[in-house]
Amino acid sequence: MYFPVTVPYRISPTMSQHTGDLYEHNLSYLEHKYTQLDKYGTDLYANRRPELVSKASEILGVDKTDSIKELALNFREDIAILHNGVLESICFCFPSSWTPSQRIGKSLAEIHNPVADGDTLRKMSQRLAETMATQGNFRRYVWTISTTGELSNHPSIIKPTVTEDTIIDDLYFRMETQTTCPLGDGVSSLFLVLVETCPLLEVWDSEKSKLIVDSINSMSDNVLEYKNLIDVKRLLNNMSTKL
Repeated sequence: MYFPVTVPYRISPTMSQHTGDLYEHNLSYLEHKYTQLDKYGTDLYANRRPELVSKASEILGVDKTDSIKELALNFREDIAILHNGVLESICFCFPSSWTPSQRIGKSLAEIHNPVADGDTLRKMSQRLAETMATQGNFRRYVWTISTTGELSNHPSIIKPTVTEDTIIDDLYFRMETQTTCPLGDGVSSLFLVLVETCPLLEVWDSEKSKLIVDSINSMSDNVLEYKNLIDVKRLLNNMSTKL
């Protein structure tokens, strides 16, 4: 797993050029996807532009389909399609505390509206959408610390809270790898998200643990609240003093 933690922590629209594969060439999440789709159904997917899904299936080199649900079952990644900066198709089996189908028809700026300290991200959203649709492939990473190792954080799931009895074994490092690709019409783009989790202990060596704590300590109160890290911050700072 890539380790994207930096100090200070920033909410940024910055994406890096990506020249590698668009998606992981294995289906290790397929059973998990079916489980989530059976459980949450159309909460997880919606499609207003079947023709764009069909184009995306061609670009991704899989069997042609105009079903966003069928397309998403070809990859570990969750998948969405933007057209003129508006979300037109989505199948996210592993959302991070939001309901995917409720965002259909929203602009990228509207989708980013809840993000704490996200003013720059919102202001740049239209330009970002235009860049995603016209200029090659891009990649960015988003990370957090969670009290659950489950891939899905559907809003109906109640995650464990941090208490006085919580230890580092109860925490998980959660990361999204976000990859974009133009669909070739100059206004539409593909958005792929690979969600990964691992026990926090797996990245808790002396160097990485310091980066994690320093990055969390650099977050504003708004970001800490948005990412549900207020109690995690206290716990990790207490742990780091004992190392």
